Amino acid sequence: MNLLKTELNPENASLHKILDNLAVATIVLSAQAQLRYANKAARQLLALTPPEQTLSGQELLHQLPSEEQTSLISACRAHRNDQLSLNLSATSRQNVKRTLQISLQPVDDDSGDLQAILKDMSQYQAASRLPVHFHQAMQQTQDLVMVTDSHGRIEYVNPAFIHQTGYAENDVLGQTPQLLSSGEHDNTFYHKMWKTLRSGQSFRDIFINRRKNGKRYQEEKTITPIRDEFGQVSHFVSTGRDITELVNSEQHLDFLRRFDPLTGLPNRQRLCEHFERHVLQRKRAPMALFLIDLDRLSLINDSLGRSAGDDLLKLFSQRLKQRLPEHFIGRLGSDAFLVMAEGIQTPDQAAHMAQQFHQIMALPFELTQAELFISISLGITLYPYDGDQFDELINKADSAMHRCKDNEQGFGFFTEDLTIQTQNRVRMENQLRQALLHRQFHLVFQPRVNLQTGQVQGVEALLRWIHRDGKSTSPAEFIPVLEEIGLITSVGEWALLRACNFASQWLQKGHDLGISVNLSARQLRQDNLPEVINRCLDLTGLPAHKLELELTETSMLADVEHSIAQLEKLKAMGIRIAIDDFGTGYSSLAYLKRLPVHTLKIDRAFIQELSADSTDLDIVRTITQLAHSLKLDVTAEGIENREQLNLIKELGCNEGQGFLLAKPMNEVDLLHWHNHFNLNRVIAGEAS
Repeated sequence: MNLLKTELNPENASLHKILDNLAVATIVLSAQAQLRYANKAARQLLALTPPEQTLSGQELLHQLPSEEQTSLISACRAHRNDQLSLNLSATSRQNVKRTLQISLQPVDDDSGDLQAILKDMSQYQAASRLPVHFHQAMQQTQDLVMVTDSHGRIEYVNPAFIHQTGYAENDVLGQTPQLLSSGEHDNTFYHKMWKTLRSGQSFRDIFINRRKNGKRYQEEKTITPIRDEFGQVSHFVSTGRDITELVNSEQHLDFLRRFDPLTGLPNRQRLCEHFERHVLQRKRAPMALFLIDLDRLSLINDSLGRSAGDDLLKLFSQRLKQRLPEHFIGRLGSDAFLVMAEGIQTPDQAAHMAQQFHQIMALPFELTQAELFISISLGITLYPYDGDQFDELINKADSAMHRCKDNEQGFGFFTEDLTIQTQNRVRMENQLRQALLHRQFHLVFQPRVNLQTGQVQGVEALLRWIHRDGKSTSPAEFIPVLEEIGLITSVGEWALLRACNFASQWLQKGHDLGISVNLSARQLRQDNLPEVINRCLDLTGLPAHKLELELTETSMLADVEHSIAQLEKLKAMGIRIAIDDFGTGYSSLAYLKRLPVHTLKIDRAFIQELSADSTDLDIVRTITQLAHSLKLDVTAEGIENREQLNLIKELGCNEGQGFLLAKPMNEVDLLHWHNHFNLNRVIAGEAS
């Protein structure tokens, strides 16, 4: 490119500025080799005066030997329209010898001037003496060396590269380093690499690459961009070393530091790290720690040998991992294991999981020498309630574990009161699972009296649990447990069938009594509930209109649409529906008018203070008026004195139920009571 097609004018500051910004050393010579202009790069190369000082023209010639001055002058006088290169030795004012290559080109005007490009060949000449040594060094180094062009195409690999990767030279030349990719690095990794290289900096990291045989290796690598004389990146040089064995050995040492070599489970250090990570990430989210102690392991070691004990420990750890994959399991040492359960947040949940541990131990362990049944003892601590430090919680769990060695449940909490509470709960659950089988559930019946006619319209069937020793447990205690453990559906179906059978027999004996049975929320959610009830009616012969089902408003409004669909089917069968404990849930009038119900039962809480609390009186009056406006009957529960009874009658309640009228009783007492009941005598204060 001819930079001086326009007339060179020293006053042309704009042109000088352009030329001065060029990285290429550029000068203008006359036909007599007089220096007429030198840009900034040329002045630095020739150590000329600052640009504001006028050139004398002799600056370049003075730096050349006489014979080379002659050569330069001859070349300029020739003024041929071609390019001439002369190698001239020049000595700058700093007495540094340089070899310059001068490329001449005539300026396209009548001045006879020539444009010259200067190139400092000193570095090239010095470098020309080194390639052999560099090549030998790269060939003999144990580091993996790869050279690519600016587009990433491989131009050179050394023998160490060929030896380590298994690729021959012909396999890689012209290819890109992607040939070695193992797929272990994501786009973020490569984006960071190219961003660093394009900024002109070296990139250092550990690359996980793949050898020709498919095996992975880890290479500690540095990639350096190489610039040409114009400052442009022309090549990339990669040097690295295979650190696979080093990494493997470090990983093995790390494994030994943080894992139990016998079972492969995390050891105490790793467990502590996991706990601290939980605390850091989940803040103070509750978590249960179960310290498990294998009973009689020392006896097994003494009788069958330590190898048998080791086999047992390995089998036990495998069983834990298989049965509890969602929890973090480790070995604290000897016969002690730890399970960290992040999903366990309450003592009841922890007690349930403790039972799961004992179920895990129900099957024997098959050892070479024998088949063994092993028991365990469990100590439980709850984070953060029992502490917020790992060692503190482990010590407390260990204390709880030793205290529970002799109790039948096989587990204990650090807090003794909590241990007793949860053990009682677990004991109740186990007993409830057997109660239905052993016929410990019974029904009692509490009459419901029409307050306008004085007639007994029906009875409510109530569930009772009487143990073998004759003791009973309150329904308020065991029914919520039945709900939680999922037995309420089985027990509820049994109660429904028994109630229908009693009512059917009463009809046959001349006692025209309907019967109401409580349904749980879980039973209401059963899709086959209408079929279950229809089967009970068919088996007992009870007319559908003699059966009333009581449900709380909370259970019905939990899933309104499903409840409405279920209750519509039951209503179509002729079965009556009552809302029990009305007023204590989240009542919604919008849904109440859609629910296919016949009766509202006012909760006893509003009846107890009826005569003393005007608010309760207003609530009962409002509920009664609301029910009647919706053409529903109203039953008042919990009537215990005549004043309450009189107020209930005045407010217009259709039906009453409570200890004043009759307590829950068995079938024999019920039928006797039914034959002699008189409401007027009750109102008058006489025994019924």
